[in-house]
Amino acid sequence: MPDCLHSPALTVPLRAVVWLLALAAAACAPLPEVTEVRQVKVPVRVPVEMQVQVFEPTDAAARHVLAYFERVRVMPPAELQKELARLAETPTTPAAVMEQAIVLGFTRGPNDIQRALVLLDALLKSTAPDVTPWHPLARLLQARYQEQRRVEDLLDRQNQRLLEAQRRLDQLNEKLEALKAIERSLAPRSPAPPPGPAAPGGPAPTPRPNGDASR
Repeated sequence: MPDCLHSPALTVPLRAVVWLLALAAAACAPLPEVTEVRQVKVPVRVPVEMQVQVFEPTDAAARHVLAYFERVRVMPPAELQKELARLAETPTTPAAVMEQAIVLGFTRGPNDIQRALVLLDALLKSTAPDVTPWHPLARLLQARYQEQRRVEDLLDRQNQRLLEAQRRLDQLNEKLEALKAIERSLAPRSPAPPPGPAAPGGPAPTPRPNGDASR
């Protein structure tokens, strides 16, 4: 090999060329794959125990009646009549029958309690599955109305007796006044006292007519 190749003047450029070739080779090499990381929200289902309150038919009927009773008891008479008219147009269901019987207990009409008892009696005679849960409440309301009617009948009889006693007392007073009038008419009248002497200078006493003297 010629000595010119080993000269210091060519050693430095040769090394530079080698480095340039190495960099060019590295630039041409394929780049490594880049993994992209993204945040993804994944729904996670966590089992939760939920307690669903289920009422028995009898319990549900009792809750319905108590809530309706609390609503009706504060109604004025005019509102009660409107509610009664509304229920008359409602389809006949156990709840509607109980509501109508409750309203009739507040209207205080002459025959309203009897009408309520008729409704409750018809409800208690039914053996349909959707009616039997209402039987305990119907019997309770029926017993209350029967006792109320008994007390009202007792008060009516007492009032009638008082009226009869007052009527007899008035008749006795009238008879007593009539007897007193007869007694006054039969009692002898006492004679009139003779006129006294006339005062001096005063007017002379007026003589009585003969008719009065004969009496």
